[in-house]
Amino acid sequence: MKKWPWIMLLVGVVLLVFMMNYFVDKHQQPSNMISSVSLTTSTSPDKKNIVEVKKLYRQSTDYFDYEQKQKVDSVRMYYGQSGGMLSQYKELKGIQPSKVHDVDVYWKSNQHVIINVINTKQQQRNKVKKRFNYHFTEL
Repeated sequence: MKKWPWIMLLVGVVLLVFMMNYFVDKHQQPSNMISSVSLTTSTSPDKKNIVEVKKLYRQSTDYFDYEQKQKVDSVRMYYGQSGGMLSQYKELKGIQPSKVHDVDVYWKSNQHVIINVINTKQQQRNKVKKRFNYHFTEL
């Protein structure tokens, strides 16, 4: 008796079950569900502009154990006028989002903001890892 057709049929069925399970789960859950955590919020000296630095998480499903996991996706600076919706943002690039835990915001003027990403290792306490300069007139 030939075993190869039965083995190929079994592999095909198992592959089909895994593929169907993957695509059915994709349609049931939004794959790009994003949550965020505010790291800091700061208002300009004249109280007209506001900046909020957020760490954004993307939710994904691990298909081997079907657990929902959150991965750090990016770090963004949301900005705008005080009292309004902060819908405009700049992505803080050149850093590893998963390693950002502390951020300081300094205002050089009412239109110029400096964002310092602080290294959080014990031996390098309060060391600026990356500095971002933004002028509201240029954004």
